[in-house]
Formats: sequence, C-alpha cells, structure tokens
Amino acid sequence: MLPTLKEGDMVFFKKYIKKKSLLKAGQIVIIYHPLKNIRLIKRVKIVGKNSIEVLGDNIEYSNDSNKFGLINNEKVIGIVTSKIKKIF
Repeated sequence: MLPTLKEGDMVFFKKYIKKKSLLKAGQIVIIYHPLKNIRLIKRVKIVGKNSIEVLGDNIEYSNDSNKFGLINNEKVIGIVTSKIKKIF
C-alpha cells in the first residue's frame, strides 16, 4: 500500500474530544508517541474501549503499534479530515 501522506503534505484535522469523538478503523489520526516526545500521523486499525491500534501505511518502515503496542485514547490529538498535497 502506498503512503496516503507524503513529507510536506499539509493536513486538516478535528480535535479529538474524549467521549464525544468517534474513532473508527481506517481513520487517519494524529497521536502523541507513547514513549517519545513526538507527534505521529497513523491509520487506526483496531478500536478498543480505551485504546486503539495504529499502523502506518508504509508498514515496512513505520513506527507504529507493531513497535510500541496499543495507544491510550488520551494520546489522540485529532482526526484528519483532509489534506493538501505538497506543490513543489
């Protein structure tokens, strides 16, 4: 599967609000990495009651749930709604 987003693309997102926002498999989300002080954009694979499993589109090189496990819903920043491709 080719990556949906490429370096330099801009994304728009709606803020994730616990108990108000609905997370679904297939959505692209912005999360805080559970172990490092960085943000990641990943695709939701599985949604649990208080956690999600996330995967990158480029699975071979992705830093995702395969490496750090499930993500607590509190680590979700937002749900991507659209993107603008890098022009140059």
